Amino acid sequence: MIIDAHTHILIYNNNAESLDEVYKNLVLKMKENGIDYAIIIPDNLENQTSDADLTKLRQLTKDNNKIFLLGSPQIIQRGSTEIDTYRQLLKDGIIKGIKLFPGHDPYNPTDERCHPYYQLLQELDCPLVIHTGEVSSDPKITNPSIYNDPKYIVEVAKQYPKLKVIISHYYWPKLDYCYEITKNIQNIYFELAACGDEEVIEACGGIDKMRKVLKATISDRPDKVIFGSDWPMCDSKTKSGFAHHIELVKSLDLSKETEELIFSQNAIKIYHLPIYQVLT
Repeated sequence: MIIDAHTHILIYNNNAESLDEVYKNLVLKMKENGIDYAIIIPDNLENQTSDADLTKLRQLTKDNNKIFLLGSPQIIQRGSTEIDTYRQLLKDGIIKGIKLFPGHDPYNPTDERCHPYYQLLQELDCPLVIHTGEVSSDPKITNPSIYNDPKYIVEVAKQYPKLKVIISHYYWPKLDYCYEITKNIQNIYFELAACGDEEVIEACGGIDKMRKVLKATISDRPDKVIFGSDWPMCDSKTKSGFAHHIELVKSLDLSKETEELIFSQNAIKIYHLPIYQVLT
């Protein structure tokens, strides 16, 4: 079983004419690539024509029990004023966690406006996912990594020791720095989205570097690494982003049991997914 914990409904590189078409493509590509379940991350701005927000995702996926959703509060626009809405969404199981976008937006994870969400997630035992790395959707942000530096994530994880904090994209291209600064923080987790992307691998120093850091991370904490692809991004001319990321995990020469943890079982446990093919 494979659970992709990081997908989007996004019009990207002219991959579709509508968000409805992107969603249909997602379902098709999941089947073609052996993806059994997926978590979709909504855009944190509403009513965008190229990226589905939570309202649109709920509409698109309402009859699909293979899809789960995260939430994405508007920290810059609304601060913590949406906290009651997100409390209810989490309690009702409509979303399985929250994703924040420092770097896409100009704030860092220690921003005081984020803390009510941390308190809520810790209280409800739901995970926090944090965007990291050099990519931003805002052309005004020329150095997005200054906002999502893992040093801020470590501060958050230490302040909320029962909060499951998931680093997405491994703060590429500074893999070694991210590994070293986080390796002793027990409530920090990793999700592999974009780590199988050809351009990301090249920027990080090549496939051997990527494999080395991922193998070290998995050796340290095999129960805290989650499969994700960042679909529909990370596609190449010959392979889908799904295939690139599956091949990356397969290339790490892990035991069957550890592969199963990465591909599905960790996500089931961390996100409390109602899927019952759990290792015994």
